[in-house]
Amino acid sequence: MLGDANTLLGMARSVATVAGPAAAGVVTATQGPAAVLLVDAVTYGVGAFALFRLRLRLPQPAPRTVDGGRESLLGDLRAGWSEFRSRPWLWITTVQMGLFNLLVWAPFLILGPLTAQRDLGGARAWGLVMGVYGVGAVLGGLLMLGRRPERPLAVATVATLGWALPSGALAAGAALPWVVAGALVAGVGSAVCGTLYGTTMQHWVPPEVLGRVTSFGSLGAFVLGPLGLAGAGPVASRIGTPAVLLIGALWQLAAGAVVLAVPAVRSRPWAGGGAPEAT
Repeated sequence: MLGDANTLLGMARSVATVAGPAAAGVVTATQGPAAVLLVDAVTYGVGAFALFRLRLRLPQPAPRTVDGGRESLLGDLRAGWSEFRSRPWLWITTVQMGLFNLLVWAPFLILGPLTAQRDLGGARAWGLVMGVYGVGAVLGGLLMLGRRPERPLAVATVATLGWALPSGALAAGAALPWVVAGALVAGVGSAVCGTLYGTTMQHWVPPEVLGRVTSFGSLGAFVLGPLGLAGAGPVASRIGTPAVLLIGALWQLAAGAVVLAVPAVRSRPWAGGGAPEAT
């Protein structure tokens, strides 16, 4: 049931992505922006209380000790890195996601609103694009419920190709319906990719090192994102906004093809129970 649990978790995030801005718009229109911030603060308090009340029964691994029995943070980091780099499918997909955030997603988030303001009708058009992206993620979650593809990473990699569509549509100067359609496909792909990638990692990485391995994966996936956010504007001012968005779209297609050609990614089965891996 791990795949369905990850799917439902992703759907909850996607629903919030759609419902949050919509609710904020209604409250802003009726009560003003201060009320939105107050509600936001209250929900954080509710969330903190819920987490405080949460009780989990987690396995307690034996602590690593060095120098007279003291736990070693450095030793934990070394062990996590060793587990991470020993799995080619894991670090290859992490590199793919890191460069995606640098070259595709960050420019889309920065240059997309500017393009919408200039060519598509302004903030309402961009809100529609991002709202439909969230709807696509919900639909992708529904699509994944109860499904167990034999080669989950291959399916996840194919799903990442959808992220090229909204950037490509903006770069081509397409009309708003085409950009919205691209965002819908990208949203579906994001849910499929996130569910399958997370579930594969949880199946194949031993539980006692899963936290550390996931940390290295998250670091690699997001570390270049701030650079992309900071650099998208200056680069676009030199080579043009369409060129930056087109480069991102083409990169996403090429990267997906390269990753899909890697046997360790293409042939990874659904579950391995955390067994040792040779590739």
